[in-house]
Amino acid sequence: MKTFIAFTISSILSLFAITAQGQTAGAQAKPFSDYTVRNGLVFVSGQIGVASKDNQGVAFREEVSQALKNVSAILKQAGTSLTQVISVTVYLRDLNHFGEFNSIYRQYFHKPYPARTCIAVSDLVQNANIEISVIAGK
Repeated sequence: MKTFIAFTISSILSLFAITAQGQTAGAQAKPFSDYTVRNGLVFVSGQIGVASKDNQGVAFREEVSQALKNVSAILKQAGTSLTQVISVTVYLRDLNHFGEFNSIYRQYFHKPYPARTCIAVSDLVQNANIEISVIAGK
């Protein structure tokens, strides 16, 4: 049996176009895929919900919603959807946002919920407050 490990690396859909292979297009192509498909599973790279390097003026609620919209768009590109998500990994810079995150999360995921891990971190790229990666069935 083969084992696959998904590395979480932030990307922002609003800044980069995605091709059918899940690779970014354009002059500023990232050195990773937005998603990878293996053995019927879709591994989505970590998504943040900010569009600028300093993340100024973005409310946490908006940031979470945009990160989840990014995940949803990548899943659609890969031929699946949020309803097929098996596992979610969340990185939060401030655990005081945990309750607010859960209220927003429930707008995107419903029972039976996917397995989920939430990790407190000291920093994220582009000064983001949250990063989300998922594994979904195809």
